[in-house]
Amino acid sequence: MATVPLELYELFEEKLGKEKAKEAIKLVEEALKSLEEKAKEQKTIIKAELKDELRKELATKEDIAVVRQEIETVRQELKGEIKVLRVLIYVTLATVILMNRGTIEYLVNLIRMLK
Repeated sequence: MATVPLELYELFEEKLGKEKAKEAIKLVEEALKSLEEKAKEQKTIIKAELKDELRKELATKEDIAVVRQEIETVRQELKGEIKVLRVLIYVTLATVILMNRGTIEYLVNLIRMLK
């Protein structure tokens, strides 16, 4: 509870008299108490609002886990696509080699030389 400094009480007593000073000090203390209670209420409200804002702005562990899972899914998809591309490249190379007459003759001569 808030207390009023002695100097303030003495000033009131000097200006208003003893009885009026007591009443004035009592009113001042009640006003201070009311302000303290309102400040505590505002603190609770501001704290809750700040907590909500931080939750909206900051990534949680769950958010990070979801992103990691999405990254892993994309990696797996890319690995599959790379395998398909490799097969297509090999098929294309084989087709070019087999369709080119000079290449076939070169391969035949190479095989003969290796024997």
